[in-house]
Amino acid sequence: MRSGTRKWRDTVTSVLALLNDVDPYRLQPGGAEGAPLDEYELEAGPIASLLLKNGSVQSNEVDAIWLTWFQEPLSEAIKSEAMSRFCTSLNSLNIET
Repeated sequence: MRSGTRKWRDTVTSVLALLNDVDPYRLQPGGAEGAPLDEYELEAGPIASLLLKNGSVQSNEVDAIWLTWFQEPLSEAIKSEAMSRFCTSLNSLNIET
């Protein structure tokens, strides 16, 4: 999927919204005293790519992406229940491959 397409942009936007909700480092993206709203966009892109390519993502795939940027898996940054909910939400985006 090319990064300039509407489907790509919509998927990245949806993934970014979910990452902002999880906010593993309590940066409060978009908040009055928080980080910029697109704080987790660099991580949202690769997750969106997996969703568009495979139609779903697994927690170990998200962890691998997170390791690239933060030297720790996302599953260590948030509780396992939150990680499970996050992956379920990602996979509920109804991405057609």
